[in-house]
Amino acid sequence: MPSQSAPQRPAPTVPRARPAAGPPLPPVPPRGGGAARFSIERRWWVLLGWVLLVAAAVLLIGRGTTTTDPVDELVGDSRAAAAALEGADFGRPQQETLVLTAQHAMDPATLERLHAEAVDAYRGAPHVTGVGEGTLSADGRTYAVPLLLDTPVGESAQEDVAGALERTADLAAAHPELEVGQVGPGSIDREVGEQVTAELHRAELLSIPLTLLVLLLAFRSFVSALVPVVLGLVSVVVALGLTALVSGVRPVAPEAASLTLLIGLAVGVDYALFVLRRARAARAEGASVRDGILLAARTSGRAVVVSGATVVVSMAGMLVAGGLYTSLALGAVLVVAVAVLASATLLPALMAVLGDRVEALRLPRLRRGARGADPERSAWGRVAGVAARRPVVALLGGGALVVGLAVPAFGMQTALPGAEALPEHFESVQALDRLTAAFPDSGATVDVVVTSTAAGADRAVAALERADAEARAGAAGLGLRFAEGTPPSLRSAVDGRVHVLALPLAGAPGGEEAAEAVAEVRERLVPRLRGELPAGATVAVGGVAEGTDLSAWMSERLPWVAAFVLVLTFAVVLLSFGSPALALATLVLNAGSCLAAFGIVTVVFGGEWAEGLLGFTSTGAVVSWLPVLMLVVLFGLSMDYHVLVVARVREEFAAGRTAREAVAAGVARTAGVVTSAAVVMVAVFAVFGTMSDLGMKQLGVGLAAAVLLDATVVRGLLLPAALALLGRSAHTGPRWVPALHG
Repeated sequence: MPSQSAPQRPAPTVPRARPAAGPPLPPVPPRGGGAARFSIERRWWVLLGWVLLVAAAVLLIGRGTTTTDPVDELVGDSRAAAAALEGADFGRPQQETLVLTAQHAMDPATLERLHAEAVDAYRGAPHVTGVGEGTLSADGRTYAVPLLLDTPVGESAQEDVAGALERTADLAAAHPELEVGQVGPGSIDREVGEQVTAELHRAELLSIPLTLLVLLLAFRSFVSALVPVVLGLVSVVVALGLTALVSGVRPVAPEAASLTLLIGLAVGVDYALFVLRRARAARAEGASVRDGILLAARTSGRAVVVSGATVVVSMAGMLVAGGLYTSLALGAVLVVAVAVLASATLLPALMAVLGDRVEALRLPRLRRGARGADPERSAWGRVAGVAARRPVVALLGGGALVVGLAVPAFGMQTALPGAEALPEHFESVQALDRLTAAFPDSGATVDVVVTSTAAGADRAVAALERADAEARAGAAGLGLRFAEGTPPSLRSAVDGRVHVLALPLAGAPGGEEAAEAVAEVRERLVPRLRGELPAGATVAVGGVAEGTDLSAWMSERLPWVAAFVLVLTFAVVLLSFGSPALALATLVLNAGSCLAAFGIVTVVFGGEWAEGLLGFTSTGAVVSWLPVLMLVVLFGLSMDYHVLVVARVREEFAAGRTAREAVAAGVARTAGVVTSAAVVMVAVFAVFGTMSDLGMKQLGVGLAAAVLLDATVVRGLLLPAALALLGRSAHTGPRWVPALHG
């Protein structure tokens, strides 16, 4: 007996006559239209409302954004260690280190003279309270002199080191025979902060002109090109203002602003591009300005809503991860929501005010472009036609390319980079490299943090001294490295309640060796130490463990986030188009794009071959937070093209074409806008790929490569082939499933 399946939604029963120039313009109903109709009829009020909203956002941004405390972003045992150290007074001021390196060993007279010059040079320097006794390296070539600061313990010295850095520069100019540098938390933070600020400013200055240029070539009109840029900037400004407002209750990550700019400019411009291009096309085919706007809102505007909902759902995957990702997700979700709202209200109002003046300031040389050319005869139209006629061949060919790019992703290593990933041209990094080379135990450390009562301080210190002796005896097996003859690096707070034993790490702080060393210390040293401590005392491991713990936590969250994004994306596509087969195909294509992007990032940043090309120092790993962030961003952004193409294919199918004819026509007629949108995104992401911060560089390069692949191979070849194979099932489904694009 044949199985009984769920009833299928019937396909549109319209004549199959193939129109010569695409489907006829759908009639605009006298009622309905929702936000677009309201925005057209009350255009000036809508524009005024958005102006006031932007002004309020600027005021909120000016008040500042509350960012998360670094301790709040940590996890596990290392978070407990950092919390114990926060606010503890060890009776030592913050300090920087003056690093003097000579070509040959320095004699005592030279050292005495250099120290006297240093004391004289830093006398009266702002926030410098004194110069400590220097230490000479074993080879006699490097002299390290501590500079004592008046910056309170626990506060950043980023601003306070400015005066000391000026004196260091003067000292370097006076001694060309020496390599003179200054290093410390304050100087590193200052140099990194200045570089990041300058690069973000440069990214903003480059992204907007590049975007405008791409849109100018796409629209052939300066006014038309300017409209999406305005929408993108408005979305970013309003989202940043809302983020600043919400941060008063829920602090956000310091990187949230960069992510908001990166995502907001891309999606804000793309959403406006989709709607504006459809409205202009309708106007060119004879519709009135008003009807063209309403038609664009009912077609491309609806696709934008579906796409925006999917992006928000994907970004919400970071909320599932929790921790650091929650504070990152806030700005990204807000900017996408604002971009959708702007495309549904601000854009129709703006287009209604401009009318045909949206075509003003056309480029003279492009005025003769073939505006009436049949899109199906374009390059992408022919590619889509071939893919629709030979879907199996197209799937095998395009699929092989995507799989080949995705293979390296399965060998991807992740880590949180430390100072070793900073640009080598940073003066503070050069000084740090010389310092750690001369004094191996001055680098990264595994910190064993003990809290106890003041009465148990002596017993805690004695237990830590025995732990230090045990660590020295088994240093090789623990992944540690001690300089001969050095005393234990043991500090105790003034009140005797917090004690820290710093164990020097042998390997790089961001690699697998660091994770192994932390695990060995926890397994071999901590249990015995805990047994020797007085009652009520606690032990936690910090230092490089902060990075290794956070990296492991991020890796553990990836499968859960992936499952969340896959399930909800399937639900959104199913409810939007009403076809389970289409929803499943969407997941497969998007997952392939993401894996290919991971593979590209792994190949580029996992080795050293691209260091000179992209300007970075390879750590052999991908930054730990990148996989989750790239997954949610790519799954969301890839839906921009997917929804637009599928919606147009369905229009063609409903207008009377066969399933395969509809695929070829739909892909061909959206190829121009998809290409323009992809070029905008690639340009914006590529600019961020030029930043010196390794994480932002990997994110920019990965997103740019992924969007390029997604807009060409996936949407131009694999999607048409998949839709052709699915046939009518891509447009039909169970009756109980609603279809937004019915």
